Amino acid sequence: MALRMQYLLVTIRKPDSTAYSIDEVASGTGVSRTYLRNMLAGRQDNPSRKVIAALARFFDVSPAYFFEPVTPAATAQAPASEFEVALRSAEQLGPDGRRILLDMIRLAQRITDQRDLDM
Repeated sequence: MALRMQYLLVTIRKPDSTAYSIDEVASGTGVSRTYLRNMLAGRQDNPSRKVIAALARFFDVSPAYFFEPVTPAATAQAPASEFEVALRSAEQLGPDGRRILLDMIRLAQRITDQRDLDM
């Protein structure tokens, strides 16, 4: 679930071509910032149907997107940023590699959150 959410945040853009923030997604879906951050960090991997429906509406994807297997062909049409390449590579990791990657993402999020508090 975390990789799918991260992919949406990287690939789905606002009309002005900028990325959506967590606050904008929270506001547009009614899902709390904390819940979304937990999804992105892999701590919330079993969202309710209501959350899936709200996210699907917001990002204009099918609710099935959150459950279908991701294949290289399905993502080949999207432009490849370094982040997108990393996400595709992460799909190929085994359980230990994914745990390490999630730990790194959590650490990066804590550092970012701390910086936001310090400002």
